Amino acid sequence: MATVEDILMVKGPDVIVTSSTTTVLEAAKLMAEDNVGSIIIRDGEEVQGIFTERDLLRRVVAARKNPETTLLADVMSCPVKSCNLSDEVSECGRELANSHIRHMAVIEDGALVGLIGLRDIMKAELSSREEKIRTLESITAQPV
Repeated sequence: MATVEDILMVKGPDVIVTSSTTTVLEAAKLMAEDNVGSIIIRDGEEVQGIFTERDLLRRVVAARKNPETTLLADVMSCPVKSCNLSDEVSECGRELANSHIRHMAVIEDGALVGLIGLRDIMKAELSSREEKIRTLESITAQPV
């Protein structure tokens, strides 16, 4: 079974992090620069929340808040769902689906070590299934 660590070994551990006093506009610029759909809000070493494209749409744009003055503390999603490096990918996928969210922080020994998304999980599951198919094909192709 694939684990969260397997995903991060392929994807890498990079996570965009900012503080709760960052404005929505500054956060949106950071997300756009790094071509990501979410940003982790951390004050010190403690993860406070996550700000996603969905939060931007629903909590800022639809609510007609000014992104230049609105702080992430006022519009972030919290608490952040999290997992560990040893967690199975399929279980994380179920948790995301059941919670109707797309991102999960990876926390190990109390420290943020990565971020996985539904897309990462789908890629890992697809890769695992393709590997199983190749294995089955090679077994059935062998002469009896």
